[in-house]
Amino acid sequence: MKDRNWGIVVVYAVLMCISMALPIFGGSVVNTAMARAFGWDSTSLGLLVAANMATMAFLLPFAAKTTQALGVRVSMIIGFGAMGVGAMALSLFVTRPEQAIVAYGVAMGITSAFSGVVPCQIGVVAWFPNRKTLALSVLYALVGTLAFALIALISGGIARTGDWRFGWYVFEAAAALAVLLLLAFVRNPNGDASRAGGLPPGELEPKPEGFAAYPGMSFRQAAAMPLFWTIVLSMIVITSGSVFLAAHAQVFLLDRGYAPPLAASSMSVMQIGMVVGNLGLGFLAPRIELRRAMALALVACAIAFALLSHVSGAAPLIAFAVAAGVGYGAGQVGSMALVAHYWGQKVFPMLTATALILQTVVSAFIPIVAGAYYDTHGSYLPPIYAMMGANLLIACAILIAGREPTARLAPAE
Repeated sequence: MKDRNWGIVVVYAVLMCISMALPIFGGSVVNTAMARAFGWDSTSLGLLVAANMATMAFLLPFAAKTTQALGVRVSMIIGFGAMGVGAMALSLFVTRPEQAIVAYGVAMGITSAFSGVVPCQIGVVAWFPNRKTLALSVLYALVGTLAFALIALISGGIARTGDWRFGWYVFEAAAALAVLLLLAFVRNPNGDASRAGGLPPGELEPKPEGFAAYPGMSFRQAAAMPLFWTIVLSMIVITSGSVFLAAHAQVFLLDRGYAPPLAASSMSVMQIGMVVGNLGLGFLAPRIELRRAMALALVACAIAFALLSHVSGAAPLIAFAVAAGVGYGAGQVGSMALVAHYWGQKVFPMLTATALILQTVVSAFIPIVAGAYYDTHGSYLPPIYAMMGANLLIACAILIAGREPTARLAPAE
């Protein structure tokens, strides 16, 4: 089976941007403006984000089962329907924080679970059996690029109109667009995206990708393998590092004497680096093998933390931001591609959902622990060194675990 037209990746990128980036980043902009208008406190804003993350994490297994039982289209329509209803409620009726927790936290959490990473990646992996990694790389890079445009649209619209409701109108329009795209372009994978032959684990590329190194496994069997948990740990380390930087990097840089505009510029450079990392892993993996490319992504993250610990001046700041962005962008794609390569399409949804739940829950504690340490000891250096060491340790583990022996090899389901 030949790969479908690359235009389908663009469609999934738009859908994933609407379901994931828009609620997280666009929602942050609109919620802040709405909170100021109604006089809500910062705790209320934190509760909105916490409710969104908790809802998504709790519903991911149900979303994976729905995708398997009813198909990608039905699952995603459920999610975007929740977005439309939630955005309409937020624009018309919500005036108190507890109402926003339901209309934003719960509704947008449903959207991210049922229409986000799981169904979008299932669609891309199923229709691109020969170039999974490159397709996932392009998917994530496009999502990052589109997110910039959506956030700029929302921020600019609110600034021009002076009305925070403009942001929720964008959400409503985006949900409607997503449903139209689903009906026009998205078809449920038919399960025949496979090829004959075998492929040894750890040698996933540059050879054809339509193989499962561990074929025919149930979810329980796959989840019992050390390899799966090593990949989960890589996802946790990658996400924990990015959350740590989002929460604390600005404070650390200001303590180091950086002016606020220069410190803030590192976040923009990091975002650009993430897009480069998304695409870079897709082109690098076929040349050096996927697990090695993933290990390099983790090493890049470790280098970023090493640079951060001794940062001074503009050039080291840019080097830190580039290394962090490239490492996290490549790690995003690499971890998901590893799951897609080692196990078949049949168990991919539940394995992905399980990994994302653990990634979300565990990484959420990292900025809290780091912040508590800073409040007590006045230093971020020990957490920074801990993150650097964790990235290096998991990089080694990925190389070792990827060489596990297996029984007879077969095509992916």
